[in-house]
Amino acid sequence: MCGTTVGQQLTFGVASDEASLVTQSVSATRKSDKKEARDKCGDIISVTYYNKHAEVSIEGLGSSAAVIGAALTMSNTLGLGAGTTVIEEVTLDLANEEYVKSSIKAMHYSGINV
Repeated sequence: MCGTTVGQQLTFGVASDEASLVTQSVSATRKSDKKEARDKCGDIISVTYYNKHAEVSIEGLGSSAAVIGAALTMSNTLGLGAGTTVIEEVTLDLANEEYVKSSIKAMHYSGINV
């Protein structure tokens, strides 16, 4: 844990680096596909959620060697549960008077176990 917390114990900072980067942020957006059923008047009478997945985003300092299509092992607990996280996009940012930055976007599939 980074720093000292006084008062209510809340998580501060990123617990572990991801993908060999000095991690600045990690996020996961849990999603699901859905199918709605409508009655004869067009009103929704039932909703089914299926195909649970999550979009994962990592931003950090350093040059990422991540490979698109490769499985990504996550260090931080994001509540994703079982499944496999697959790298879909890697961005490298270079700028004057800045550290090299990388960002990785991945998809976590709960139905794929590699």
